[in-house]
Amino acid sequence: MVYYLGRTIGFVFMWCLIKPMRLIYGNKKCTYENEHILKEFKGKSAIIVSNHIKPRNKFLRLISMPYDAFMIRHLLKKNGIYSTAMTSYDSGKRNKSANKLRPGQVRKEQLIKGIVKSMDLIPLNRNESDPATIKEIKKRIDLGNLGLGIFPEGTWFRGFRKSRRMHGGMAVLSKRYNLPILPVYIEAYNLNQPLRIAVGNPIWEPMEASQVTEYISKELLRLKERRPVDVGPNQLQGPTESVTAATAV
Repeated sequence: MVYYLGRTIGFVFMWCLIKPMRLIYGNKKCTYENEHILKEFKGKSAIIVSNHIKPRNKFLRLISMPYDAFMIRHLLKKNGIYSTAMTSYDSGKRNKSANKLRPGQVRKEQLIKGIVKSMDLIPLNRNESDPATIKEIKKRIDLGNLGLGIFPEGTWFRGFRKSRRMHGGMAVLSKRYNLPILPVYIEAYNLNQPLRIAVGNPIWEPMEASQVTEYISKELLRLKERRPVDVGPNQLQGPTESVTAATAV
């Protein structure tokens, strides 16, 4: 019952706020750099990682509206890639020795799960194995043209810095589902100034978390500074034709 109440709330939220915001921010005038790289992902699924912009607008901060995600979504959709994200609905990671959730906590989690599901996101519980969710993720990945969005910084910031700590969840998902990782840099803090989104060079093969976080951090910084591409070791490369395309950036 609580789950379906969440579905209803999420449905209303989706149509009254999310969809209008997608239109408003997705259609903002924006410069796209290295867009040709997205052609290499035709028919493929991938993990899309990006820096996360802290909204300058107080209202957007108040409602935690990720307008940067809407802008990236528009670019991906323009190139035939459908984007979504996995969102946790649990109350935080529990210790193995912890008792079962109280009834009130269970209802809260079910409510949030329903809201997340109706908002076209994939609900994830970090404390339980959910075969239905895993099956859904695999099914959607196998269909291709899917971008699983992740903000590896973990929260939003005004801009991206070299010292920024990256979380390794993207590497775990890459290994689990054998997915490439595509870095995307967005410059959109001040919406009254020129906006740009730059697509970086992908990691084609699963790698250790430390390698992935180091590479993504360097690549986002390179895109921010508009430095020439530096083709990395072979494990970062896909087919020969993709390397040729990358060196033309």
